[in-house]
Amino acid sequence: MSVLEYISRKNPAVERTLLRLLPPGLEPRELAEASRHLIKAGGKRLRPCLTLACCEVVGGKAERALETAAAVELLHTFSLIHDDIMDHSSFRRGVKTVHRIWGEPMAILAGDALFAKVFEALSLNASRLGLERERTAELFRVMSRASFELSRGQALDLLFSRRLSLREEEYVQMVSLKTGALMWASAASGALLGGGTPSQVRRLGEYGKNLGIAFQIQDDILGLVGEKEELGKPVGSDLTEGKHTLVVSLALRTLRGEERKRLLRTLGNPRAPQEEVEGVIALLKERGILEKTRERALEFSGRARRCLRGFRRSEALNFLEELTDFVIERRT
Repeated sequence: MSVLEYISRKNPAVERTLLRLLPPGLEPRELAEASRHLIKAGGKRLRPCLTLACCEVVGGKAERALETAAAVELLHTFSLIHDDIMDHSSFRRGVKTVHRIWGEPMAILAGDALFAKVFEALSLNASRLGLERERTAELFRVMSRASFELSRGQALDLLFSRRLSLREEEYVQMVSLKTGALMWASAASGALLGGGTPSQVRRLGEYGKNLGIAFQIQDDILGLVGEKEELGKPVGSDLTEGKHTLVVSLALRTLRGEERKRLLRTLGNPRAPQEEVEGVIALLKERGILEKTRERALEFSGRARRCLRGFRRSEALNFLEELTDFVIERRT
């Protein structure tokens, strides 16, 4: 079974759970619509499916982790809404960002509302299962830690944006928090609810963290070589917004002279002509910088795959293994 087939089988239950947590008709209507906006816009739902798969791979049934899978998606959406405000982004998943439609104050409230629902979902899950006190406490600790790490990662992103250059290890630290932490929590919480041993929970958490880093590096590449319709945002916008991606870090370390000046004229310049942006992207391809970036992504996806050694063969394990390739090969 392919990654997309597994996701398509699990998604209906995730969507029903999200709908129960965010039912239509909540008041005030504006807050309800703003909160549901990006969830309704779709998305791959990789993180909740990761939670369900990790629950299954340690011997549990996916249904045991449904509310927590939804909680992971709510936390992810909360972070996207706030990220878009800070980055002044106009589009996400092919639709206008929440703050562009409802304004920044309502968007902040929508994110806060989703964050509150995360912990309601965890409580519902623990209550439904009659989960023992120790596992309940650990479940909340995992999600709380991920929430805090997301904030740390975003803070580093903001601070790094004020600098001209960024070391590769600094970038990895940032994305291990900003993207890796939620993937870690997705995997670890699923294993926890499936009855996994401490060692299994730890190994699957490490799998998720490395998968998240590989996922983010591929995101950086797609922001430059993807299609606008698939990305849901303009190609090259990471450059004009001045984001310190791994591509930019390697480029600043590699390019010299006029080539470096061309990059710096575009980096962080929202008024840069599109042909200039496309010229810089072509330069990054010619100098092998995009290929070097891809090699780094492959390193982390390989680390993730090695974390799966020793688990019993199952459909869920096949999904987790194939996911390490999918995050590198995907086009959106």
